[in-house]
Amino acid sequence: MVGILRGQLSSSNNAKAGAQLSWNAINQRMRALGNPAIDYDRFAARWEQDPILKKIVDRFDGQGVVLKTQVHQDQPEQGKPKPKELDKMAKRATAKAFK
Repeated sequence: MVGILRGQLSSSNNAKAGAQLSWNAINQRMRALGNPAIDYDRFAARWEQDPILKKIVDRFDGQGVVLKTQVHQDQPEQGKPKPKELDKMAKRATAKAFK
């Protein structure tokens, strides 16, 4: 598992790209190497025990894993609209108020 993620991390850093892997993509690589499949719950258990995973994984959820690459990946802030979206919402509200 760690070898697969490190390989992807290295490739992504060389390409100056982010690295987000779905569970399906991870499991395809795991099976190709003769390893058992992994899911969110099993990964979470390994995360708690393996400090190396904590060093290379930025975050993980039910969709997959995001690695800590050299490229900054924005994490969406829930509940706060982006400034451009906020401007658009304000313009729409103003336009509706003056109709």
